Amino acid sequence: MSLKLKVPSMVCESCAEKITGAIKTVDSDAKVDIDLKNKTVTLDSAASESSFKQAITAVGFEVKED
Repeated sequence: MSLKLKVPSMVCESCAEKITGAIKTVDSDAKVDIDLKNKTVTLDSAASESSFKQAITAVGFEVKED
């Protein structure tokens, strides 16, 4: 499943690393593409969308549908 999420408060590489880490706790094999300029996270995984949103929120970032 391909999923694109908007993370408005993601502003730096450190933010991107935290978000990637959170995603990898849900699915270590997930393919993750971070676009800092557009503040989007695109990922490909079989895990549920809600599990990724919860993981990203748990590390301090608000998630919106893109």
